Parts: sequence; structure tokens; C-alpha cells
Amino acid sequence: MKYTIKLKDIVGPHKLPGFNGVGEINLEDYVDHTVDIPKGFDFGSLGSIDLNEEVEAEADEWSNDGVREVGNTEERIDSLQNSFSVNGYKTPKQGGGSPGMGFKDDDGKQKPVEGRGRALGGKRNLEKKMPWINLRKTDPGDRPRITGGVLANLSHDPATKATLEDVITAGLSLINGGELEPNEVDINEWLKNDLDIFKFFVQGKVTQIVDGIIKRYSEGENVVRIKERKEWVNILNSVFKIPVDNKTIFLFSMDSDTYSSRCFTDAVLEYGTKKPVQIILYTKRKLPSEARKKKQIFMNDMERYTRKMYSIVGANRKTKFQEVEPSEHYEIIGCIPQFIIDHAEEWDSKTLIGLNDY
Repeated sequence: MKYTIKLKDIVGPHKLPGFNGVGEINLEDYVDHTVDIPKGFDFGSLGSIDLNEEVEAEADEWSNDGVREVGNTEERIDSLQNSFSVNGYKTPKQGGGSPGMGFKDDDGKQKPVEGRGRALGGKRNLEKKMPWINLRKTDPGDRPRITGGVLANLSHDPATKATLEDVITAGLSLINGGELEPNEVDINEWLKNDLDIFKFFVQGKVTQIVDGIIKRYSEGENVVRIKERKEWVNILNSVFKIPVDNKTIFLFSMDSDTYSSRCFTDAVLEYGTKKPVQIILYTKRKLPSEARKKKQIFMNDMERYTRKMYSIVGANRKTKFQEVEPSEHYEIIGCIPQFIIDHAEEWDSKTLIGLNDY
């Protein structure tokens, strides 16, 4: 639904401090500007969002979990930070686009629908406020927010445009949340009516999306929270209250033997000879089944490296170590709860997943 902003739609101050401390952002520049309102929402008002108080960078809604295959790309946020630093925040009269938009849930928390990257970029640049459209939610559940987020990403410039995998991720999220039926008819209805999918993909790609959603659901897979290591370190430090210091506590990907080898050399050999180091694992695999296989291989590799170390030292010293205990050198204390459905309880309580429960 298209909506043209009017002067009477503006709430709060009409002028905000300009980015970089230069000039001001005039909300009246949006008068007569037409915006696309996602299905499941009505236009409420135009105001501003408090980047310090209302933007929770680590929360699912702000990191695009369930909307993008790989959360919010650091490259996009870095690009926006740089743009804000060089050009400030531009309104339509200055060559800019539409404001971000979102709604408040029953607890009064801001839930973004469009503009996550801009809000995060502004927050990282220590800006205070940004233009924001306040939506009224008309449809229940999370489907309007997820669908609106995907639709906004599909409309981005080519460098940050949503991909086929992003749409599959969103569809799987809706199915796992009980808001979309896992059959071809309902998935096609969602793609055509809610996403207007043929504006963005040809028939062959749409068929791949439908088949991909159904196949992954039938295999019992659910959506995986995928983030860069730097983001996970920040979340562990600030939200889980687990300080990753790379001396006593380490975070490693478990996705290849390269990482297990690096873990052994950089963590165990460097810091774990006198006191066991603690290791936390994460994955960037799209499927939980693949991540579980990689976890077991990582565990086996670490034990094998440790026993091999004693074997080599023993051979050089013409002795044989009878009892080798890897636990004397390292402990894998758990994995980050990345499976949005299977690990929901641990994610909410901000606790790691035990190796046997992964």
C-alpha cells in the first residue's frame, strides 16, 4: 500500500540534529513523499527513533535473523557508517530516500520492519535520532514483520539486495513459527500476494524457492542464526556475560579442520598447557544437520590433536604416556544457541548449548 506523507502526520520535533553535528534533519522534507507500507500494517505517523534507547543491536529483530540468510551484513553497515560520516543523513529533498519504519509491540519495544542497517549504522556512529515511520500493526503474528523485512531487502540496491536464499530463510522462519503452511499452494500464495515475487525473480527461481523451503522443512531443518565472529564475540561479552578474552575463553568456528587446527595451536598449545582453556563453538552452516556433523568432527579433531601431541613428545623422549586427558588442557563449554526453533529456550535465557544437546 502506498501512502503520501502529510504535514499533519509529523509527531514530535519537526527538526532533528544533523548527523556529524552538522546542520539539521527537517522532517517536513518528507511532506508529499510517497512510501510503501508493507502488508499487515497501516501508516501511523512520522517521527524519530532514539538510536540509543530503541535500537537493540543484538536482538533478533535488529540483526535480520529469520529475514536474511546471513543476518545483517557487516559490509552494508560499514558502508552506511561511512556514508553517514561523509554525507550526513539525507532527506528526499537532499537526494535521500524514505525513512526507516517499525512498530511497538505490547511491551513497548520497537520492532523494525525497514531501516535496520541505517539505524545500526547511525547508532555505531554515535548519532542520537533518525527519521522513523511509526506503523500500526493490523495483522497478528510475526508474518507482517518478516515479510516486510524481506520485501524491503528485495528492493535494495544490487550490492545489498535480498537473495533467493534470503527468501527461503524467511519462508522457513514463518513455517517454523506456525505462520505459513509447508505446502506448495500456501507458499506460492505468500510469495505472490505478500512479496510480489515476480517483480524480483523469474519463474525458474521462484520454483527453486518453493522447492527449497519444502525440502528443508521436510528434512526437519529450521533456520540458523548466522553472524560474523565479531558479532558473536560482542553478543557473548555483552548479552551472555561470557568474556571472550582469547587467553582463557575462546570462540572458534567448527566448520572446517582449519579451525580445529587453529584452535589447538592458538588456544591449547599457547595457553592450555598449565590450565585448561575454555572453548565456545559456533557455525555458519545453513542447515542444523550439517552443523551437528561439523561439531562432532571438531570434537574428534581436538582430542586427536591432543593425543598426537603426547605421542610425538613421548617418541622424542623415548617414553610413552599411558594416560592422556584432553580435559587437562581444554574444555568445550558449549555452542552458541543458533537454531532459532530448537535453541529458542537457551537463546531467551542466554545460555550456551551443551555438546550433547546441540
